[in-house]
Amino acid sequence: DLMTSIYVLTKQIQEGKPVLWNEYSRAVRPEGNPPARKMMDLVLRPVADVWRGLGEIPESGYALREEYASFDAAKKFGLCPENKESLTACRCGGSIRGVEAPEECPLFGKVCVPENPVGPCMVSGEGSCAAAYKYRV
Repeated sequence: DLMTSIYVLTKQIQEGKPVLWNEYSRAVRPEGNPPARKMMDLVLRPVADVWRGLGEIPESGYALREEYASFDAAKKFGLCPENKESLTACRCGGSIRGVEAPEECPLFGKVCVPENPVGPCMVSGEGSCAAAYKYRV
């Protein structure tokens, strides 16, 4: 699987034709897991959600359907999640969308470092800012 994935990616780069490719077709079907999807559709409904650095995206999140409201911890315990789109000089959104390099953020490598991440791109090693910080020359 790993070698095939490397081959497919290399071929896509050579041909200049990037595409989404499911290398795990033995385990992951295009239609997903039908029983799990049916259960999700039964319990959840798509809703607009706010994604850090990207803003609100229609139908990108899930919420419990009304008939399952008694299981909603936010309602049950009176929780009010904080605004995900907090005010900060962090420019993760531009980095995530590929319109800015991580180093263009005024916080990068100064206030925002892996030990003290300000935005989501520095939180984990897979984040664009964390990778740029780790491998910068």
